[in-house]
Amino acid sequence: MLSLKTVNKGSTEPRRKQWAPAFAALLLLCATARAGAEETVPRRIVTLMPSLGELAADLLQTDLNRIVGISEYTDYPPGLKKAASIGRYDRFNLESVVALKPDLVLASQDGNPKDPVLHLRELGLNVLVVRTESFDEIKESMRLTGTALGFAARGAQMASQFEQGLSRIRSRATKRTRRPRVLLQIGDEPLVVAGGKSFLNESLTTVGAINVYSDSDTRYPKPSVEDVIQRKPEIILILALGRQSGKGFEASVKRWKDFQSVPAVRNGKVFVIEADALLRPTLRLLEGLSILEKKVFDAE
Repeated sequence: MLSLKTVNKGSTEPRRKQWAPAFAALLLLCATARAGAEETVPRRIVTLMPSLGELAADLLQTDLNRIVGISEYTDYPPGLKKAASIGRYDRFNLESVVALKPDLVLASQDGNPKDPVLHLRELGLNVLVVRTESFDEIKESMRLTGTALGFAARGAQMASQFEQGLSRIRSRATKRTRRPRVLLQIGDEPLVVAGGKSFLNESLTTVGAINVYSDSDTRYPKPSVEDVIQRKPEIILILALGRQSGKGFEASVKRWKDFQSVPAVRNGKVFVIEADALLRPTLRLLEGLSILEKKVFDAE
């Protein structure tokens, strides 16, 4: 068996728990945000995901002091590191959030645990929950967050800029004659890959490649190596974050060498890419898509 050590632990923002249907009631706040968020501009904001910290910072621009709490691994832009930490996004400290006395908490259905977020609402805190499983949802999260922060026009402009960037990348993809089969590896021990329900799947499609796990009905499946062998990926990309040690990823590449029946392994097309931008559903994702596009088609 492929023995791999953990890669990107706590960094890829996978959903740890399924959100119950009852939680849909909380999403009604999204509609409310459009109608009334600008009436009371929040001054004390807590973000429960690294991507939400980045998104809020992009929208606030120079007014970062309004962000008083961030989740662990929030590292972009660097100015956010001054804010208090409320713990990891997948098990944030509820007491720490409450102690910061926020007038707005930004949460994600795709990464934060359901019950603590519901508890924040029960305590009377203003919580906006967004979804980012697709590019359309990412654009909507930009609009909703912009409105909630008091910058509806900026949010709409950001969503438009994101769509324009996607259009340019898709246009390049239509001119390609071949679509390589790609495996995006997010973690290991166990092996974790990008499935059909994640925006990473849409990322591969957008640049003109095929995700070998596009048929998976989950965001981040944990397949066996035997299953990977059957799917015959032509390129394997191991996604790494800049803060992590390169040695661990080099070892991950070497471990694949035991499986020469995999085309990507046999042809020397197992690579590590710095994926900070690619793994964050923000405007910087456009940068990540360009990196992904270059790596996939340079390998061709």
